[in-house]
Amino acid sequence: MNEEAKCKRDTEYFKALATGKKLPSKIEGCPKGGVFFQKELTKRLRTLSGLPANPPKTNKLPDFKKIYDTLDKYIAAFPTPKNLVFIGGAGTGKTYAAQVVGNKLLDRGFSVLYITAFSLIQKFKDFIFSHESIDWLLSCDLLIIDDLGTEPRLKNISDEYLLNVINERLTRELPFIITTNLAPDDILARYDQRLTSRILSKQSSVVIEMKGKDLRLS
Repeated sequence: MNEEAKCKRDTEYFKALATGKKLPSKIEGCPKGGVFFQKELTKRLRTLSGLPANPPKTNKLPDFKKIYDTLDKYIAAFPTPKNLVFIGGAGTGKTYAAQVVGNKLLDRGFSVLYITAFSLIQKFKDFIFSHESIDWLLSCDLLIIDDLGTEPRLKNISDEYLLNVINERLTRELPFIITTNLAPDDILARYDQRLTSRILSKQSSVVIEMKGKDLRLS
């Protein structure tokens, strides 16, 4: 079984778990039974997620209590077609907040993919020139794109494929989280109207502004 097939198989198991269904006590290739297999799937999904080995699980930024209350409600309501867009200066906790959401949803059995905008462009290049699959970008329960606006601009690749991924996920009602240092006007200036309107849509996205000093320098 190739990696893509394994990803799809694992996703189906996790969707079953997330909706409260129980795995069978005996599973082919897993003599120790469903509980053991569930733990193995949890490990595998975390490996596939791209999140750090020890991502944050809870809010350690007390100044953002109201924001984290909003995120807790988002996590409790998941799956939801609503997207989250974190906007703010460097070091204001955007990535941290996104990873908290991703980690908690992984614990609930949802498939999460975390990727920087810079690495995302490399994925697009691999897809074009090496025919590597990008299906996981389109089918995971939650896609987190970190640091949008820092990626290189490659003609006929960057904006076009980013638009395709965002558009396809909107069509499938599969949410995304985006973190960016760009203000809304800067997003519009960097990308075209089509992409900006999809990212910042009032109907499908919740924009959360992270304010304050650079926490990395504190």
